[in-house]
Amino acid sequence: MKMFSAEVLAYFRTHHGMATHTALMRAGMSRRQRFAAVEVGVLEQIYENVVHLVSTPLTLEARCAALSMAHSRGFVTGPAGGRLTGIRRMPRTADVSYCLPHGAHVGPYPGVDLRQSTKIPPAHVVVRADGIRVASAARLAFDLASDLTEVDHQSVLEQLLNDGKCTMATLSAVGRQLAHPARPGSVRFMSNLLARSGRPTDSHPEVLVADGLRRRGVPILTQVEPLLLPGGGRITLDLAVPTVRWGVEIDVHPDHWLLPGTTRDKQRDRRCHLVGWQVERVTEVDLLDLEAICDELAELYRSRCELLGVAA
Repeated sequence: MKMFSAEVLAYFRTHHGMATHTALMRAGMSRRQRFAAVEVGVLEQIYENVVHLVSTPLTLEARCAALSMAHSRGFVTGPAGGRLTGIRRMPRTADVSYCLPHGAHVGPYPGVDLRQSTKIPPAHVVVRADGIRVASAARLAFDLASDLTEVDHQSVLEQLLNDGKCTMATLSAVGRQLAHPARPGSVRFMSNLLARSGRPTDSHPEVLVADGLRRRGVPILTQVEPLLLPGGGRITLDLAVPTVRWGVEIDVHPDHWLLPGTTRDKQRDRRCHLVGWQVERVTEVDLLDLEAICDELAELYRSRCELLGVAA
């Protein structure tokens, strides 16, 4: 006897092998058929109203789908939410962080980091086509402040802004709604948000170098406004102090390692010289000793200031 209809199989396929009893009933699977499938081991009960098609793997997405189905007022957040959203610098943890309204009495569940919040407005949750409920980019940025180091959290803010997943306005709005001395991550989120300057950086190495320079008193800006070069070309420097026309380029893309790439870099640097800009380049080898390269760059910046007769 055929146990699953085409409609039931299609639902499992689009929801990572997870389904609620209600969804299966709507797809035409009777209560008796559902219980029989569980009894013979084709389905397994994951949560009270959620079953798993045993032949499908328990991926991160499957586990998040199951939690979203079981607790439809909550959402995936933290490192698991970051991985679902494609964010870099996520801690290596197998747990899924799931946030529920304050006062919910559920769990504990193995492999699940249950969190609670008094504020879960609709705008803070994105419901995906596969049924997974995940934090919006701005809410995720706030929640991750308690999971990440300061520099990694800065990097996440830059990536979310650079990828267009949120704006300074949406981040500020979340900060106003959630920041509180007793709420974990509030101080880090607000301090990193307020410390931002310039346009968002492209990569984590840019965040690291910018942080190192600021710690050394260099008023660095990120992704400054396009610089007009002789011949009409426009470029955007990774890091810069425009007041003294001093910039830093972080060359970590493989194109910079090959002769055509290094030639283009040198040609561009010479064109920068023609409009009075001094550009320093940082390679992946330099980044092996981050503190040393930041010390060197800070010294070069101060030399530039001295040359121009301005205070560093």
